[in-house]
Amino acid sequence: MKPEMNHSQTSVGASISISPINHITSDVAGLLANFLDALLVRFYPRRICQKVNVVVTELVTNVIQHASERDGEVKLELKIGSDGLVIKVSNRVTREEFETVKAVFDEIFAAEDPRDLFARTVRERRIDRQRGGLGLIRLTAENKFHLSTQHVDGVLVIQATFP
Repeated sequence: MKPEMNHSQTSVGASISISPINHITSDVAGLLANFLDALLVRFYPRRICQKVNVVVTELVTNVIQHASERDGEVKLELKIGSDGLVIKVSNRVTREEFETVKAVFDEIFAAEDPRDLFARTVRERRIDRQRGGLGLIRLTAENKFHLSTQHVDGVLVIQATFP
């Protein structure tokens, strides 16, 4: 990679789907994240590629661990170019499952400072000896992603955007 080149003008897009989710038996989230990291580092700074790695790992892992429709698919879409980075992960969910996810997002959106929310959540979970539940907060607090979620025709779409 030549330093004088403006690689941010390079656009890369990828779409990967795997079904059924129930057949995923290994660290597919890590594999996908490492693949995209290895591809994007050819065009973008390492710090951006590491952000992609973290987001893909977190969002795909969430679907694999929590999807109740085990015969459904997980879909990953990535687009990066001069207008920013967008990563979408989607899978089929019930309305009730969407409401549970949305409650987490509402808490993140309501936080004045995501870093304070992260620190408070870590303390609360440590007291109760709970594990997990920090990934989405970390994406906003530490990695500066803007997260959004929607429920369209029974499909939960989580989008992470980085300018």
